[in-house]
Amino acid sequence: MRSMTGFGRAERSSDGVAVSLQVSSVNRKNLEVVCVLPKEFQSLERAVVERAKAEIGRGRVQFSVEIRDERNESGGLPSDEQMDAAINRIKAISSRHGGASSLDTATITSLAQLLESEPSCLPEDIVKCLLLECADAALKELVSMRSKEGAALEQDLRSRCRSMMNTVEDIKKESPSMLSKHRDNLYNRLEQAGLEIDLDDERVLKELALFADRCDLSEEMTRLDSHFEQFMNLLEKDEPVGRSLEFLIQEIARETNTTGSKSCSIEVSKSALALKNELERIREQVANVE
Repeated sequence: MRSMTGFGRAERSSDGVAVSLQVSSVNRKNLEVVCVLPKEFQSLERAVVERAKAEIGRGRVQFSVEIRDERNESGGLPSDEQMDAAINRIKAISSRHGGASSLDTATITSLAQLLESEPSCLPEDIVKCLLLECADAALKELVSMRSKEGAALEQDLRSRCRSMMNTVEDIKKESPSMLSKHRDNLYNRLEQAGLEIDLDDERVLKELALFADRCDLSEEMTRLDSHFEQFMNLLEKDEPVGRSLEFLIQEIARETNTTGSKSCSIEVSKSALALKNELERIREQVANVE
């Protein structure tokens, strides 16, 4: 089991090119991967996204990438050869049109600005290699963190599930007494009302039969036992189980609500309320399970 929150970072450099990458993930219902690269390297975004999808099943994953040029270059200034060729050409043009053959400093400076070259592009093959190496290393660190948090989540969920299972056992022990308590209350009310009705009267027996059917919790208890068993089995799996756990929580909540509505016992009602409270804590934790 893994959580959906984590962080990873990596940095690689080669041939004067350096790439720094950070990746973080947070809770999301589905998988969402965001990677934004500089315009000249946007074609590489898909490769990074596919690597994330291969490692992560759920959550919002965001990459932050910095690509630096660390090569020792002239910073865009024209070379001496370029300047000499430009000056000679200007002198030749000036001579043909009867102008001066010498150039002042201001003219040479203006010429250098005109010849100023664009910064050289980084080689895409090197950037791609470094970028994917960083993505793999950072994702490995991210997955490791998610696994460690997932182990802690599993332990907590297992403990809470056992607690709910114990509460269900308490309900099983208490629920059979609900019929006898209702029967005693019914007889007491009849006696207090001064009604002389035989305890074996068909109307009394029918009332008790209807009540026994309404307050029978055996079906709910059986379903809860099955849901808890499935819940525990999912915790054992080494794969994304968050959605399955969320579905089971909905089913457990349904049976718990039915148990509470059927109850006519204070003890059973308290137990049903305890189940709801614990289930909400489980729901909060499962919201972070991949």
